Amino acid sequence: MGVNEAIKAATDPEVVKDIRETWEMVSGKKKNGVVLMIKLFDMEEKAIPFFKRMGDLSDPWNNRKLNGHGLTLWYGIQNFVDQLDNADDLEDVARKFSVQHTARGVGSIEFGWIKAPLAEFLREKLGDKCTDRHVESWGKLIDVIRAALTEA
Repeated sequence: MGVNEAIKAATDPEVVKDIRETWEMVSGKKKNGVVLMIKLFDMEEKAIPFFKRMGDLSDPWNNRKLNGHGLTLWYGIQNFVDQLDNADDLEDVARKFSVQHTARGVGSIEFGWIKAPLAEFLREKLGDKCTDRHVESWGKLIDVIRAALTEA
C-alpha cells in the first residue's frame, strides 16, 4: 500500500473518531510512552538490538535514555493524532518520521512490530472501552508510517 492509500484509510472519519476517542483516554499520562516501549521489548525481542544506544534495558524504569525516548514517542503520537484532519500534514509528518527511522535501520517491517504491543497496551489501559475496531484504526495510522518508510 502506498502512502496516499494509507493516508486515505487513516483519515476516514470513523477511523479518526476511533483514534481520537482512545487517545483522549490514554494521552494524559506521558509515561505511557515508556510502557509502550517496554511492551515492545517484551513482545518483540528482535526489536531490542535497534535500541542498543540506550544502554542496559534490564531495568527500563531507571533508564534515562529509554525514558527520554518514551516521552518523545508519546509526543510523536500526539503529533500524528493532531494531523489526522489534514492529509498533507499527516504525510509530511510521516515522511519526516521515516527519514529519522530509516537512518537507524528501521524499515516498514521493523516498525510494524509495534502493532501488537500497541493493541495490547490499548486493551490493557482501556479494558472493554477498546474494541477491535479501535485497534484496527490505530493499525491504519501505523500503516501510514510503514508506507512512508517503504518509500523512504
